[in-house]
Amino acid sequence: MKPLFLFLNRSIQRLCSAALAVSAVFIAILALIGAADIFGTSILSMPVPSAVEYSEAGLVIVVFMGLAQAQRRRAHITVDIVSAKFTGVAKNLSIGIAIVGAILFFGFIAWRSGFAAWDSVMIDERSMGQMSFPVWPGKVLLFAGCAIATLESLRQFAHLLLGTHEQDMREQMGD
Repeated sequence: MKPLFLFLNRSIQRLCSAALAVSAVFIAILALIGAADIFGTSILSMPVPSAVEYSEAGLVIVVFMGLAQAQRRRAHITVDIVSAKFTGVAKNLSIGIAIVGAILFFGFIAWRSGFAAWDSVMIDERSMGQMSFPVWPGKVLLFAGCAIATLESLRQFAHLLLGTHEQDMREQMGD
């Protein structure tokens, strides 16, 4: 059982890193599109066709593919005025409630976006801008990002149940 848990643990961590890498690539692509659009509009009086539509589709990928790593690093915004004082069982209960909330939230978005991605792929959904391009890859990556964030939340919950949450948290912060 332990080798399987360690394998799943490491696999989910690698999925989080891969999703972050995809997000980083799309940040670079969006920066290039934005710079080209500004340069083209300001200097050449020729904007990049469909730059806004590309940016919209790219931002979805950047945000949702980065969610899993944010969950892994516990980097989401938290209000811990009261919970920062908790110790022992109360602290673990508070952490558990937060993680279950994340599982439900990311799981629901993954579930619904999975249907939307499937429909989009089936009809080869395309943008309606000046230059038509497929939007279904963005929807598929939105689903993938939320699914990976759900897996990461489940991984954290398993560590909480096994009593290794604090050690796991230190390891994740050190990566």
